[in-house]
Amino acid sequence: MTTSPALRTLDRRRFLALAGGTFGVLAAGQLTEALTARAAELDPAPFSLGVASGDPDHHSVVLWTRLVPDPLDAETGGMPATPVEVRWEVAKDESFGKVVASGSVTALPESAHTVHVVVDDLAPDRWYWYRFQYGEVRSRTGRTRTMPPPGAKADRMRFAFVSCQSWTGGAYPAYRDLAEQDLDFVLHLGDYIYETTGGSLTEFRRLHALYKTSPELRAAHARFPFFVTWDDHEVQNNYAADVPGGAGDGRPFLERRGNGYQAYYEHLPLRPEQRPTGPDALMYRQVRFGKLAEFSVLDTRQYRTDQAYGDGRKEPGPEVWNPERTMTGPEQEKWLLGNLDHSKARWNVIAQQTIMAAFDYDLGPGKIVNLDQWDGYAGARARILDFLADRDVANPVVLSGDWHTHWVNDLKTDFDDPRSPVVATEFVGTSISSGAGWDADVRAGLVANPHVKFYNGTYRGYVMCDVTPDRWRADLRIVLKGDDAASPAFTIAAFEVRDGLPGARRIDAGDGLVGRITDKVTGKPAANVQVTVTAEDGTRFAAVTTDTTGEYLAFAPPGRYSVAVNGVGYEPGTATATVRAGVQTRGDVALTRAAVRAGTGRPVPGPQSQAAATDVTLSNGMLSLAVSAGSQDPQLPAVTLGKPLDLAAVGHLDQLDWMNLPYASTARPRGSNAWQQLTVRSTALEVLSAGGPVASARATGATTQVPDVEVVTTFTIGDGEPWVTAESVFTNRGTQARTFWLGDVLDHDGAGQRSGVAGHGTVTASAPADFEPTAPWVGMTGSDGQTYGLLYDEPGFTAYACGIWVMTQRQVTIEAGAAFTLRRRIAAVGNGGAADPFAVLAGL
Repeated sequence: MTTSPALRTLDRRRFLALAGGTFGVLAAGQLTEALTARAAELDPAPFSLGVASGDPDHHSVVLWTRLVPDPLDAETGGMPATPVEVRWEVAKDESFGKVVASGSVTALPESAHTVHVVVDDLAPDRWYWYRFQYGEVRSRTGRTRTMPPPGAKADRMRFAFVSCQSWTGGAYPAYRDLAEQDLDFVLHLGDYIYETTGGSLTEFRRLHALYKTSPELRAAHARFPFFVTWDDHEVQNNYAADVPGGAGDGRPFLERRGNGYQAYYEHLPLRPEQRPTGPDALMYRQVRFGKLAEFSVLDTRQYRTDQAYGDGRKEPGPEVWNPERTMTGPEQEKWLLGNLDHSKARWNVIAQQTIMAAFDYDLGPGKIVNLDQWDGYAGARARILDFLADRDVANPVVLSGDWHTHWVNDLKTDFDDPRSPVVATEFVGTSISSGAGWDADVRAGLVANPHVKFYNGTYRGYVMCDVTPDRWRADLRIVLKGDDAASPAFTIAAFEVRDGLPGARRIDAGDGLVGRITDKVTGKPAANVQVTVTAEDGTRFAAVTTDTTGEYLAFAPPGRYSVAVNGVGYEPGTATATVRAGVQTRGDVALTRAAVRAGTGRPVPGPQSQAAATDVTLSNGMLSLAVSAGSQDPQLPAVTLGKPLDLAAVGHLDQLDWMNLPYASTARPRGSNAWQQLTVRSTALEVLSAGGPVASARATGATTQVPDVEVVTTFTIGDGEPWVTAESVFTNRGTQARTFWLGDVLDHDGAGQRSGVAGHGTVTASAPADFEPTAPWVGMTGSDGQTYGLLYDEPGFTAYACGIWVMTQRQVTIEAGAAFTLRRRIAAVGNGGAADPFAVLAGL
């Protein structure tokens, strides 16, 4: 057999040229550096995407490869449009001195020249080596294994589970670390690729090929067999059965789903039973590891009911308890419960996609939950957890992914009752590379969810499990930098579940840098304080925030570091720490309450913070407010200067989007875009007083709609007050009277966002409406126990509000040469989780 001339090797220039159109979010320099390294490590063409094995049982395993000399040629992969023969062989030894099976298989162009070989009649519970050959070219050698026979004694099982590997998120150092471990297999829980707008088969094939150009991913596949199941991004974010999760390229959704399923099957080591027929594929299946463990691998996308209440993080209503709503579909649920009921295994594992434990993001008496997770299918979850309790299933363990963060959860039949017994343990693995923009929201809600035994959302990584008949150990592995292929890896924590004792306990504090941030005078913990760890050469290794106990957890390789602390209400603090290999290092810092200050260089910490160090922050021991001195918000183009960007009370993080303060419109603002008032433009922001009894800054500008009206806003902060006073003076410099609408907009983007108007309570409606306040204030709050308010010196305004923003409106007439002063206090206070989070504003 000879190699076709069409099977050209993909050189560096060709690789970079083809990849250029797929990395629009990356800088050109980053792209070149990353792909040059990847191109140099490609497997020999046409086996450019490596080899893989998967779905082993006790006598067989699936072998996979794809003939693709040009991985980023989305149409053909560089292959001719004809079938080709591929040789394969399996041996007991890496040198192939003892070949036990061999043969040939036809790679078809209609299947993108992918190869799936089911090798049978293998010995149980042993390792094998395999390879492919086309013409004179051999693939790299892969390693795989068979499982112990069902019912056989198995003393130990070691595996890792992974999920969520967005290509733009990094170079997959987590896979590099995983490939260096001693494992029996890898379990992938979904989001193997991340979809684009295009839903064609060609586009899904391009994505799978692109992802497998990662040498780290290829190394992991070559070293261990994989069991895989999908989540949503293999098709479309948050899709549910035949209901799309968002806009696409206009093709029917089931066509997109069929294309996604087809490309998924083509590019992974799946058995013929998993081959899709159009938009349908049987993905849920059972895996047995002797008598030690039995896995029920689920598919929670293909059969689920559409998300309740339009999806998202919202207050759960009766719909989530509807017994007809399902995450798995009735047939798969029956199959799962049957597996659990008849299992004789020591450990019974439910391997699935989204977090099963309840999680309430609202610190008050209400609830805010993620409706895409099992919280949105509470009735279906209750059926499973009640079954585990009623049938006394042996050692149930749930493995989950999706949320890009590490968790260890107690699963209960009643999450609202702390006394409810634990029926199972859930381990949730962080992502291989995908970011977690919701990290701060989760951390803020931990205090309201005592069944969460561990959480960390700062790092990327995976979970490694070591299982014996007596105990299940889970090591939560992390890498420092997801975009650095050489990033060192650590165990952030290790937990153990003992046979017959549901619930995990921590057995290893992990490596790295930990510490506690406290108030220097009271000794009380300082929650939600930002901690930045920087090496002596200026490299920033971590930026984390403290939990409710003031503790933080960060990681850095051995060396000497500076620990910088920035918390609302406190002066900045610093410490030094020397990290040693294998030893947990402490870096405690006691903070002094902040003096009254206005100036640059001290951003407000928080998930929505957008002010730069060059913007002006006004702060005291109660709150911090950042005002733009140059930073621009894309929602307020050309008018952001002089407007508040970030705000937080002591003990809290910024959840504000911004304040459009003030505006001046010739027409009364109406409609869903009323908030986007580009009607006051400042030209300068200057600090008037940097400190002392009071500190102040002044923004000078003019209206963009009302001729001759100058607008000057002065921000002033004093000691011991949970507010900044903002006084806006509108001066008519013209020769005739001017009539217009003015006021402010308050926009909060944190979890659980909702508005409040005096006398009208909480506003959650999506469409804005008019409200007559009974007191001169409006506010916003979220699930973090913090309330923002605008408190006016004078009434006489109307509130126009929806659930995600609130604005004030008043009409004024200013005679020529006269002025109108709008004076209000910008407040940020903790509400203590009160049933009425706006009651605190009435007392200010």
